[in-house]
Amino acid sequence: MQIAQRKTKILKAIIEAYIKNGEPVGSKLLCSEFDFPVSSATVRNEMAELSELGFLVQPHTSAGRIPSEQGYRLYVNSLMDKKTLSGETKALIYDKLIRASDDPEKLLKAAAKTIADLTHSAVIAAAPSAKDARIHRLRFVQTGLKTGMAILITSGGLIRTALFKCDYVITPEIVSVFESMFNRSMEGVLIKRITPAFVQTLAVEMGDLVLLVPSVLSAVMTACHEAGGSRIIVRGRTNLISDGSIDQKELLRFVHDDDSLEALSEKFSRKEGISIGTDTGFDELGDSSVISCKYNTEASVSGSIAAIVPMRTDYAYDKAVIEYTCRCVSDLLKTLLMID
Repeated sequence: MQIAQRKTKILKAIIEAYIKNGEPVGSKLLCSEFDFPVSSATVRNEMAELSELGFLVQPHTSAGRIPSEQGYRLYVNSLMDKKTLSGETKALIYDKLIRASDDPEKLLKAAAKTIADLTHSAVIAAAPSAKDARIHRLRFVQTGLKTGMAILITSGGLIRTALFKCDYVITPEIVSVFESMFNRSMEGVLIKRITPAFVQTLAVEMGDLVLLVPSVLSAVMTACHEAGGSRIIVRGRTNLISDGSIDQKELLRFVHDDDSLEALSEKFSRKEGISIGTDTGFDELGDSSVISCKYNTEASVSGSIAAIVPMRTDYAYDKAVIEYTCRCVSDLLKTLLMID
């Protein structure tokens, strides 16, 4: 629906004033703080028409107006100005992430916590979907005289480990053989293809060498199986408690329910942007919004970060924080995984 230019200016001013102050906005405030070359009566008439159109609501008879879900939707889609983060905020975000950039999982946890702290939101960060993830690299570490650890690194930066035990003494040369042999056969293979049938075929290809690595094969398969499961990280669950506009009981039940968070993560792994209220697709988020963004390690492999925020929030700032954090995560993961 298109509305006249003056109405959009008034609606934008009301929403930004309400986001800032949390109080219903009246015509006197608009005329005193914003440059409207019309009378207070004209502004009141425009506000009444915006209410009839469904963009504003009046909480009390004598009160000013506040945005409706429809009003917020028009604002984020058409009226909101893009916000550029300050150099100080960018430096803070990057510093938090670079400290955790030696491990992909630590990096994602740091990203989720940083966004939650800066936007006062609940954040769900998800590793790339297992259906798209590939084996990026396999490493092997000796942990004892006859024991070792298989370390799987996926294309999405997920790390999984599994222990194994051999019937012979493990040496650095043997570890090197493990890495060469397994990476030659498995690097770049989709995680979902690592089935018992695949392992049996691999064992046949190894010939007599397979007699030396049955436990190693088992460990690699275990690591792949665990990497193929769900991987979400949640931070800031309690950040929304203090917001009186939210049904806290339903929302807290939602953010503490693994199945609900899995469903949200799956849905927003396929879309980016801002979803308002009922657009989120979850009844429990009727008074909230979701801001989502993807991060990438390869052109075809991406993870996602979604923040649950109150419907009354500084969307421009929150969106800028999430997008900048995702860009940093993408760059740091590519460096860590040595992906061009």
